[in-house]
Amino acid sequence: MASTETLTPQDWTEVVSPPRHIADAVAALVPDTDGANLTTTQLADLSEAIVADESIWRPMVIADPDRRRYRLLYEGEIVEHDGFTIPTPRPPQSLDLNRNFPAGWGTGVPGSGDHPLSEPEIDSLVRAIVARRNICGYNAYHTAGGVLLRPSSTMSDSSLPPVDVWAWKELGKRGEALTGYTVHSVYEDFTFDKSDTMSGAADDWVYEHLGVLGWTTEFWDPVQQATGKKPSTHFWYTGPTDEEVLAVYRWAMQHHPAAYSDWVPFDHPQLGRVEIGGWDEVFFMSNAPGSRLLAEVKPHAEFAVYQALCSPRLEVLHTKVESLGGDSWRVDVGIANTGWLPTFITQWARDKKLVLPMVAELHGAEVVGGPARHELGQLGGRLDMQFSYGKNDGTPDRVLTSWVVRAAAGTTVEVAVSHQRAG
Repeated sequence: MASTETLTPQDWTEVVSPPRHIADAVAALVPDTDGANLTTTQLADLSEAIVADESIWRPMVIADPDRRRYRLLYEGEIVEHDGFTIPTPRPPQSLDLNRNFPAGWGTGVPGSGDHPLSEPEIDSLVRAIVARRNICGYNAYHTAGGVLLRPSSTMSDSSLPPVDVWAWKELGKRGEALTGYTVHSVYEDFTFDKSDTMSGAADDWVYEHLGVLGWTTEFWDPVQQATGKKPSTHFWYTGPTDEEVLAVYRWAMQHHPAAYSDWVPFDHPQLGRVEIGGWDEVFFMSNAPGSRLLAEVKPHAEFAVYQALCSPRLEVLHTKVESLGGDSWRVDVGIANTGWLPTFITQWARDKKLVLPMVAELHGAEVVGGPARHELGQLGGRLDMQFSYGKNDGTPDRVLTSWVVRAAAGTTVEVAVSHQRAG
């Protein structure tokens, strides 16, 4: 489909008066004649004033809550048109790839596909992520809205571990500072009807099934560009206000005049006389114009790097070897997580046991009285110190493990420390 819309009158015989905003705008331009009829010159001046005030006639807005002057339709022909009704068609592909992930998948979700991972693109993405257990974060880039969205799409914040919500909000502060995009929970802020949630999303899947902090970025907000203010978080359902449409139109005419096509008459093979025109939905309303694209997306790369730098990171900070007499030795190794996030990333992951424990294994000497391989559980990160009782931090980010080994003096031993997410 092209980006222009087709419109027809709502009722060919019923609509006899212009929308209220047009009537009021025109009335404000009519000169005061004390009840006398306008002269020919006054009528000509009034006509020129109406034409000059483009906000009266150019943008297509819904200005009257009681009835609409025009009915907006996508261009094209109507399948099996009965001459009177126009069904709202489903998308030709009947798919929304961001509803095909396993978390919360359901047949009642529009565009969810035949079954979870039914689409090869999503199946491949999921398999690639699951095969790389060191992934600590996830960013999906969509359009449009100018917002940073986070899970959950189906649960309230009060249903999630509080520390996870806190971590999202802390990361979101940096994201908002870098990008200018506001941060929102999909369920709390973007779900118009809490009984009808948007499930099957990627960021919900990485959080619920892998315990990873996920984000969905919706690039570009023409309303904010035009007004300096964010529209309602329910704009996906209710659309922009008339004032916002007019503001976007004026801004577009100044900066990107090709974004709007004036309405022109057209003979439709089924509907008869209509008009075609309107917004460029692809390259203006849904995506930043090409000249603004780099500036729009660049800060989000910085935010992604910032998230990566918050990942857990294992380091060996302490080693000690003590002679126990003869060829017996005690080997101590102190391991720390020097990252901001804990090794398990989220409390959800820890509670659901989604992350394997850290492992330290000694090589190069005979281990006496125990295994060479030690499972050491999980380590906190700098984040955990925010919640230390009485600000007595302790060392939740450190662990000390020891082996007794038998080896000749001068023998070299190696200790390998690993964690599926922390290195």
